Amino acid sequence: MTTPPDDRSFSELISNGLEQVTALFRSEIQLAKAEMAKKASKAGLAIGLMVCGLAFAIATLVMLLTTIATFLIQAGLGGGVAFLLATVVGGAIAAILAWTGIQKLKSETMVPERTVHQVQMDAQAAKGNQS
Repeated sequence: MTTPPDDRSFSELISNGLEQVTALFRSEIQLAKAEMAKKASKAGLAIGLMVCGLAFAIATLVMLLTTIATFLIQAGLGGGVAFLLATVVGGAIAAILAWTGIQKLKSETMVPERTVHQVQMDAQAAKGNQS
């Protein structure tokens, strides 16, 4: 079975090919925008959680650390040592909260994975068509 000859000129074929490549790039850009918007939404949520957690932690930790220091003083420690130990506990809690937030913002979670995969597939398809 043979295909009928194409009556289009060479310039029409080139123009049609360029239009298809342009349309492909536009759709890839739209996909990247949509995927990045989704990733940005997740990052915004993570940052919001971190800020809320820190704001709540500040007031709570002040009360908690004062209470711990008071208990340590009542247990026989000097005031300076008691408040130092309470501060170390507060610092450990702050570090855990900050580390958890940072883990949610790892750079690999911000990469538009579907778009990257689709562009790689497009490049492979283009290479296959040229051979």
